[in-house]
Parts: sequence; C-alpha cells; structure tokens
Amino acid sequence: MRTAICERQPLVLMGLAHLLSAQSSCDVVFTSADALPGAGDRIDVLVVGESVAAGLPETWTRSGAGDEMPDVVVVRPDATAEEVLRSVSEAVARSSTASVTDRPAAALSPREQEVLRFIALGMTHGQVARRIGISHHTVDTYVKRVRSKFSVGNKAELTRIALGLMPL
Repeated sequence: MRTAICERQPLVLMGLAHLLSAQSSCDVVFTSADALPGAGDRIDVLVVGESVAAGLPETWTRSGAGDEMPDVVVVRPDATAEEVLRSVSEAVARSSTASVTDRPAAALSPREQEVLRFIALGMTHGQVARRIGISHHTVDTYVKRVRSKFSVGNKAELTRIALGLMPL
C-alpha cells in the first residue's frame, strides 16, 4: 500500500518511515515534517502525528470524503511500535478491501483476467504462457497492467484481487 507519513518531529518521522518500511507491507512514498501529500499523489494510507492530525483539513477524513481519500492513522506520542503497526495494518486492510471492491473486473481485459486467475492458482509466468499459448513477456506485460490498474506490488495482492474476481 502506498503510504505517506507526516510528522513535525524529524526523528519521529524517520522512525515511523523505517518501522513501516521494514516491518509492514507499506510502500512509504511520501514523508514530510511540514506538508501533506498533494492532490495528485496516489496515497492509500496517511500516517500522522497527533499535532499534525489536529490541523488536518476536513477533506482528509475518510467519512464523507469519498474513496479517493486515504485512510488516516493518527499516532499518539506514547504509542508503541506494535500499536503503530497494528493501526496501520488495519488501515491497510480497509484500503485493500475498498480498492478491490471499488474497481470492477470490467476494468480488466478478458486476457488480463485469464492470466490473473492462473497466477492466483499458483502458476509461474512461464506456466501461464505455455497454458494459453503466449510468450512469457506477454504474460509479464499483462501482470504489469493489472498491477498498475489496481496499484498493487506483489503476488499476494494479485492473488487477493483474482480471488475477488472469481465466482465462489
């Protein structure tokens, strides 16, 4: 998940960035001690200190802002690393669920859906290529397109999307 961190204390900011980069599935793409991410930045989770949270514009709160706004996690000054990781994990889970259900399968071509289903079954790119009669590079291209459309970075997230698309 694309994560931004805003905290006024530089050492706390660095610590949060290291913690989330090293011990979570977050991809920290923005950090700042004095600014919020811009409107064009695609952010799934925004982690802020209490002092920053107090000054957040109302448009940054999830309720009423629409699904394009990131989930906001407020970190207390006395929070432990475990508490921060738990809160961020919960926000990531909420954002992941929203991002998959908000983007219909129609956003994927039939071939992208087919490749994604085979990947979810545990096949390698080479196995998928042989199975449907295309090159390994073409499978790579389809996977890159799916990752781009759903803003995901690993096979676990791809599998989660594929499972959401498959009928039970």
